Amino acid sequence: MLNASALYPSASLNLNVTGAGVSVGIWDGGRVRDTHVEFVNKITFGDDASELSNHATHVTGTVIASGISANRRGIAYGATAVTHDWGSDTGEMTLYARDGGLVSNHSYGYVASTLPTHSFGKYDSKSRQFDNLMNNYPFYQIVVAAGNDRDDITIAQVNNSYGYDLLTGGCVSKNTIVVGAIVPFSSYSLQSVAPASFSNYGPTDDGRVKPDVVAKGVAVSSTTITSDNSYGNLQGTSMAAPAITGLIALMQNHHFNVYGSYMKSHTVRGLMIHSAREAGSYNGPDYEYGWGIPDAITMANVISDTNHNNFLFEVNTLANNSVFSKEITIDAVQNLDFTI
Repeated sequence: MLNASALYPSASLNLNVTGAGVSVGIWDGGRVRDTHVEFVNKITFGDDASELSNHATHVTGTVIASGISANRRGIAYGATAVTHDWGSDTGEMTLYARDGGLVSNHSYGYVASTLPTHSFGKYDSKSRQFDNLMNNYPFYQIVVAAGNDRDDITIAQVNNSYGYDLLTGGCVSKNTIVVGAIVPFSSYSLQSVAPASFSNYGPTDDGRVKPDVVAKGVAVSSTTITSDNSYGNLQGTSMAAPAITGLIALMQNHHFNVYGSYMKSHTVRGLMIHSAREAGSYNGPDYEYGWGIPDAITMANVISDTNHNNFLFEVNTLANNSVFSKEITIDAVQNLDFTI
């Protein structure tokens, strides 16, 4: 669905990218079953979580499972993971980012049914903490699941806002990548893309587009805690977010291979939404699908085009009140796509 396999060894792009060299942060509901065959020598525990979590194990498998079972290979199967439970997450995330962490997955959030209406869409202390973290550590990207409350009719917000305005906490941060869930499809077309019934919609109270992107979140097969070689299907935006986390690990691996350095998180976000394929009834970004479904092939081609034959990939800094201009010359009628 994300076309990530095109980056793998012997695949169509001939890039040999697997996520190698990237250590992904995972914060979730407990301890990952590190003895699973998919995780041999791939898991480091970042805290003392002791109770095995099926949810955390499933999420981690979607990101880094090595592919002993080929159908459950993680998106960034060459990467490793530092795993934690969600207690004290902000402090632990600070240490992870300080030590060079590039991307972390957070498939959890507030219990929506316990919240007052004014909490939805609100930029709160958790939103601010996540933004401050990424501002202090500019290479660090936080990925957050949008939540699964849109089909819960006991929540007044679901009925009053027709399923919109359901995002809270880290999902309202300006610079997190918030991931919604869609149902699987065999080949991409506008007609083939449908939201999961539970996947939360935006916007934020100040009208920003959230979620940012969407990924498969229904019938996702990954590692479980039943045994060292067990697998199972789960659904939720919790299952969609780690696919995007794995995709970022792949792109950081590829960027390092091409340029000898990693991307800052703002570049990751711009590249991801630039690649996104349209989804939904509205042209362009919306509060249901964000910018759409990221495409690993487009992302990789932008990074690979060092001579700017087809893509211009720049990072600039603008001072307050300054004006930036760029002259673009073309020699034939063609479509031009810009993401700023």
